[in-house]
Amino acid sequence: MPGHTDIPQRRADLIDEAAAWLAALDAGSADVAAFEAWRDADIRHAVAVAEVAGAWRDMDRLRVSHGEIQHAAPALPADPVRAKIERPNRRRVLRAAASFAAVAAIGGGATYRAYARDMAVTAVGQRKAVNAVPGLSLDLNTDSRVFWRDGTPARLWLDRGEVAIALAGDRHIELSTPGGRFRLEPGRYNARLRGAGCELAVLAGGIADGMALRISAGDVALVTGGQVSMQTRDVGALDRVTAWRHDTLVLNGESLDYAVAELNRYLTDKIVIGDPALSRLRLGGTFATTDPAEFLHALRSSFGVRATAGGTGVVLTRA
Repeated sequence: MPGHTDIPQRRADLIDEAAAWLAALDAGSADVAAFEAWRDADIRHAVAVAEVAGAWRDMDRLRVSHGEIQHAAPALPADPVRAKIERPNRRRVLRAAASFAAVAAIGGGATYRAYARDMAVTAVGQRKAVNAVPGLSLDLNTDSRVFWRDGTPARLWLDRGEVAIALAGDRHIELSTPGGRFRLEPGRYNARLRGAGCELAVLAGGIADGMALRISAGDVALVTGGQVSMQTRDVGALDRVTAWRHDTLVLNGESLDYAVAELNRYLTDKIVIGDPALSRLRLGGTFATTDPAEFLHALRSSFGVRATAGGTGVVLTRA
């Protein structure tokens, strides 16, 4: 079936393209502006570059640890035009990786630091605090992944999930998401991916999108395809957005299906609504995201909803 092979093949092609770009950059035969445009055009391109650079960095470390640093012969064709347009096969990618690792080890890794990114990732139910670069602190929520690179300004890519961002002093960063790219001023922010868009909350500071629309402190916006729609502001909106940093879920009249979807972000054993009619129940209150027992007890006592443990989680039905 095509669906089982197209995605892996596309990923393999992107890895090849990223490897060719980095090898050409190292050889000095690539157009840096063209590389930046290709990398920033699609978050998948950025991820591929990070993965290839990370693999080459690991190879660098392995070679250093075994005392095998040596000058390597150029792995790509001597003709720079051919080098730009020819997509390497697997063997050539490996040769280019070995050559790149040797050059990086001998030259102090300057090429890697110039073009690659660091990464932080969390599993389902995990949180992680990271001091990414001076003046930039990150707190990753469950099942999230970010990449970053220092510079003026620093760059941050949100690839999956949700992250709280704190910018100190006069530090500015450029935040890239599937919804759009933004310049963040010093302050505090919360960014969460929702489908093809990104929910941006400004606790302090300010954001500008590509159309120079100002998103100020206290605003919560949904950004999709570079278009911004401001969310309805009400008392406690920001508290609900940032409640995850206290391991809680705050509900204010949301439906049961919404509440279950939110809790399931933190659970490996998911909650399933067995009776579709229950989805319309409206809930309020504060519940722990680290343990669903309190939430399930509230459903039982307030609505007579029974929770039955199954092989892969909990099924909700009427008692």
